[in-house]
Amino acid sequence: MTESTQKADASRRGRHRGTERGDSRREELVHVASELFAENGYRDTSIADIAARVGVTQQALLYYFGSKQALLDAVIDDRDGAAVAFAEELAAIGGVDAIRALPASARRNVADPNLVRLFAVLVAENLPRDAVAHDHFVARYRRLRRIVAGLIADGQRDGVFDPGIDPALKAAEVVAVIDGLNTQWLLDPDDVDIVAVTEQFAEGLVASLGPSS
Repeated sequence: MTESTQKADASRRGRHRGTERGDSRREELVHVASELFAENGYRDTSIADIAARVGVTQQALLYYFGSKQALLDAVIDDRDGAAVAFAEELAAIGGVDAIRALPASARRNVADPNLVRLFAVLVAENLPRDAVAHDHFVARYRRLRRIVAGLIADGQRDGVFDPGIDPALKAAEVVAVIDGLNTQWLLDPDDVDIVAVTEQFAEGLVASLGPSS
């Protein structure tokens, strides 16, 4: 191997290590920002707060994200993907089995309550139309409702669900129940067994969606 080839290989390895360190730092910043947004809300969390908890300068944080809003976008992209992906997995399962799989979302929430708290706080903060992430959450809920409505409509075409049910209305109801349970559980986890309630809700939903006799 020539000296120039050795230098080129060393340079590539250096860039690779630098990329790995950069990716690791970005992930750490997103994780810490998620924690602080869940604890204090987006508005009451500063760039300085996040940087201090990670142990970097504000300039270093801005090097990775450019602005506080860009960091919020990264947090949402990173943390919101799981909820939407789960809904899409249910749609792929389809029918009664998809409905009966709903409690898996409650079990996931129990395992990661910070994720539920984060979105409860962010949704509340972004109700005003001019809030920084308002449009994101409008689009998020529309997508979730479309996924659930599509699941119901597919079941109706397959003869599994009652054709007289309005899929869009039922989808809004399902999303509302899940969100409401999450809120009650966050407020009073000792008194609300979110997994048991979701299991009961799923069984009731199966019965209500079934073809009328």
